[in-house]
Amino acid sequence: MKKLIIIHCLLIINLAFAQTNRFIYEMEMRLAGKPMKMNMVLDIDKEYTKFYDYDFLKNDSISRKTGENWQYNTQSDQLILRKTNSNENRSFHDNMFDYFVIDSKDEVNWKIEKDIKKKGEYTLQKASTDFGRRQWTAWFCSAIPFHEVPYKFRGLPGLIFELQDDKGDYSYMLSKSINLPETFVTTHFLETHYGHQPVKVTLKQFQKVKLDYYNDPVAEIRNNLKNGGTVIIGGEKITRQEQLDQKRKYMQESIKNYYNPIEPDKAIAYPKN
Repeated sequence: MKKLIIIHCLLIINLAFAQTNRFIYEMEMRLAGKPMKMNMVLDIDKEYTKFYDYDFLKNDSISRKTGENWQYNTQSDQLILRKTNSNENRSFHDNMFDYFVIDSKDEVNWKIEKDIKKKGEYTLQKASTDFGRRQWTAWFCSAIPFHEVPYKFRGLPGLIFELQDDKGDYSYMLSKSINLPETFVTTHFLETHYGHQPVKVTLKQFQKVKLDYYNDPVAEIRNNLKNGGTVIIGGEKITRQEQLDQKRKYMQESIKNYYNPIEPDKAIAYPKN
């Protein structure tokens, strides 16, 4: 509970002075039937709220120290930017060598329940919602007046400490708070992908891009093979079309197995068979 005590003290002392209020959430998501754990960052400043993988911070720190350009692709696919106190989200998606952004307005209709529980010195209240075709339960603290939240789940009168869906596919647990004296700049890895400007697309356009890649994930490799180039995939030298077809099928199965969208109502319609 020491971390949560630190959170409370820092919020009381620095709420009016910090330029960026940073909250670290331990996230667990289920992919290919197995849990995957990682840390996520929620940055809140006067103008913008941002949500992204913690590993972006780690690589950004290494780059600053070494002068090298350490790059990272999201594992969460939950890169969010919005104006603070707004429901208008910008969702960023990396796709191989491309970077896309989708604008959406997302209003979450929470039902605040009567249930309460204690977590250390904090009193948490339960809330529930149906968002993205998932049933969600949150535990929030109205004594900590932050309305910004992980991902798109705005609308509660306090900071979310716990959040999970009813299928056990996603869960978020608040673990740490940091107050930064200056606004933290993320333009290198969020608003752009290491210098690559995002291409603005609609949801349907993005779904088509992902489906096109799924239908032939080895298209560029096939062209290289036809032109007499050397192709090596996973340490295996590919010399025949039959080998490439096997790799294509394996990659397609991997894409489907590791796809578990946080918003199923926006899911990419990958073939079931």
